[in-house]
Amino acid sequence: MSSKPVIGVDLDGTVLDCRPRQQAVTLQLVPDATPHADALWCFKREGCSTRDALRKLDLAIPEHFDQNWMHLIERSRYLGLDAALPGAPAALRALSSVADLHLITARQNAKGVHDTLARLALDPCFTQVSVVPVGPDSAKTKADCLRATGAVAHCGDSEVDGRSAAMAGIPFWAVTSGQRSETFLLRHTAPARLAPSLHAIAEAHDA
Repeated sequence: MSSKPVIGVDLDGTVLDCRPRQQAVTLQLVPDATPHADALWCFKREGCSTRDALRKLDLAIPEHFDQNWMHLIERSRYLGLDAALPGAPAALRALSSVADLHLITARQNAKGVHDTLARLALDPCFTQVSVVPVGPDSAKTKADCLRATGAVAHCGDSEVDGRSAAMAGIPFWAVTSGQRSETFLLRHTAPARLAPSLHAIAEAHDA
């Protein structure tokens, strides 16, 4: 058994750049949103769902939009757009030298997660990978995973990650590289650390 501490790590927006895939699916379903792609992402970073962001821009929302978005978002052709955020692979290697990293992500397609980790050569960085169901209970399920491995901290980019850490009774290390902005995270979570990226978290941890 490893004597290293366990750190929980989120995937989308923490390790992977989540914008290209989300944007591609949204624009596939709502082509009229193409000129507003930057504004849509800004609204999402401030807490809006994709539907609410489209509504704020007075864009017509197709019938069955939510169901179709969820159906497409983890299809292989869109998962192929996923890439590691700048500095994330080096950060994972640095952190994994001093801690056991437990990847915890809310996804529909567990195979897609493992395929992406293998494609980007990130799988050796993690001692454990947990894929929990997407939905209103994902924060609790993530917290259960954190407690089960005795994690000492959890690093993520959203309010769900913040709630997961709080429910598990451990520090939340927030990054602003993903789904939520610094302003949103400070308003809706209580981060013990707040950094622009996983790379910055790793540097602070090493200091």
